[in-house]
Amino acid sequence: DGTTHKSYQRPSRAWEEWSCNHAPFQGHKMCTTYRPQIFNWRANSYNSTAVVKDDVKRLTLKATKFIPAGTFLNNYDPASSIYIDKSNWELLNVFVKEYPGAEYYTKLRIFIDEYGYETSSPARAGWAVSVASVNTFINHGCSKEQFKVGATIKRSDENYVNFSPLTARHSELLFNSLVAFKDIEVGEEILQDYSEFWDDNKKFAEFDKFHEKVCDTSGL
Repeated sequence: DGTTHKSYQRPSRAWEEWSCNHAPFQGHKMCTTYRPQIFNWRANSYNSTAVVKDDVKRLTLKATKFIPAGTFLNNYDPASSIYIDKSNWELLNVFVKEYPGAEYYTKLRIFIDEYGYETSSPARAGWAVSVASVNTFINHGCSKEQFKVGATIKRSDENYVNFSPLTARHSELLFNSLVAFKDIEVGEEILQDYSEFWDDNKKFAEFDKFHEKVCDTSGL
């Protein structure tokens, strides 16, 4: 029923506490590492980046302070995001096609498509777009060596748990947050792997085209 469904979308704090103290979640990094760190200001890096104009990329994000590996970057981003459910996203696309004169609906769709990304968790799936976050200006890196930050939790992670009360309760933070993979020095450009935004493997052909265009791999 609806009430039960809601409780799975956003479980209670008590359920979160219980799960992190019992198998199979108690030893997982979601409970042992990210849960203690994500609300600890010492484990987060704020006001340490700046948006810089770039002749090629137009805008990019660079570090203005040293950012140590393992810290979360601008973690207010997920909390200041607009989320649109997958079914609503599909309805918006149909509406825009049927009523092309509805200018602001078209602009809304373009805004989400240009600055947003697909996001899904065991609790819900759809699109998210930052309301006001400089993380929006993080560009794609063309090699693993260039990746400075990445998603906190990925389905490719070892011992990935498909569902837990912790991830369902804090899905915006855990699935949409960025963590520094390596130390980032002052002045360094912050790059990430955009393939993390492609949840559906069937759509990786789209990413390959994007990667080829951005990284100019056509001649390889």
